[in-house]
Amino acid sequence: MIGASVLSWSLRTSLGTTIDEVLARVLAGERGAGGARGLAEGSRHDRFLPRLPLLALEAAHEAARAAGITGGDRVGVFAGVGGLRVSWSELAPVLHEQRDDGAGAWARGLCRMHPFWMLRNLSNNGHALLAADLAARGEGATFGGATAGVQAIASAVRSLAAETIDVAIVVAYDTLLAPAVGADVHVSGVPYGEETGGLAPGEAAAALVLARGGRAIARIQAASTADGEPDEPLAQTLARAAARVVDRERRAGPIVIDGAARARAGLDHAEREALATLVEVRTPLVATAGAFGALGAATGLVQAIVMGELLRRGVLPPIAALARPALGPFRPILAAEAAQTRLAVCLSTGAPGLAAALAVEAVA
Repeated sequence: MIGASVLSWSLRTSLGTTIDEVLARVLAGERGAGGARGLAEGSRHDRFLPRLPLLALEAAHEAARAAGITGGDRVGVFAGVGGLRVSWSELAPVLHEQRDDGAGAWARGLCRMHPFWMLRNLSNNGHALLAADLAARGEGATFGGATAGVQAIASAVRSLAAETIDVAIVVAYDTLLAPAVGADVHVSGVPYGEETGGLAPGEAAAALVLARGGRAIARIQAASTADGEPDEPLAQTLARAAARVVDRERRAGPIVIDGAARARAGLDHAEREALATLVEVRTPLVATAGAFGALGAATGLVQAIVMGELLRRGVLPPIAALARPALGPFRPILAAEAAQTRLAVCLSTGAPGLAAALAVEAVA
């Protein structure tokens, strides 16, 4: 499998802040609720960054330490963010007494706005501060949108293959708990089950350190695409992304699918039917998204970390809360079981018409 070596990883989720804690709760079938946990308070960057990007920096520093990365001209930073996530609790006092003609705007509330408000909400501010912290002066990029984390991984892998950098630090964070984005996300669904209704909103931050070689804990490949649909992508688009990350020889061998898991009956069924044209119909099916909820741009990194670690430990997780699987291709996992493969294909989607896939191969 063409791709990059994963040297280390770290995450901050509603199910915990360490790999062992998160895996224990995923294997127990728990579902996350609330915000990502971590120790963002007291950071020297809290003037410039809200809580979630601070957690992302925390995870990235942890991953860099684990990989022994000290920065340099050949170390790049690649970031994935969901988009503008303005805090309404911060803006409401500023806007509440404003007038349509703008008269007296300063006295009516602008004076209460944080002096670094614009800096705090820039899409690439976390990227910039992390690169400065780590003295990472190599090329990099910031991506936005629901599949931005996978796009960041794919870009990092290409840069490593082109030898423009030697090491890539990939970080992603997003929240769907904010009122501006969470209002349209349903909360009652169970992926691949008879009772659907959409995923609960969630949030997370995660980081990977990638290289061309070194003492890898996994290998990773990534692909993203889109089809112009106004909401979720067509199932065939998702299958096209999956086909890009696993060659034909690997598709015939043991594999596990971590599905897009949208908990909407029509989408879940169409996904399974489309993927059945690529891999064997008895392939195990899991859904890490059922445990964490909808994570937006952070989805791909969380999937890579959780599935990579589970396969390294030789176990597959149950689909959280799934009691009555819907009929269709693949074998939904209902209770933790031994893994017969070290390769996972992780899928994610988003609007408008975005589809992404990761292939994660665990290394002993």
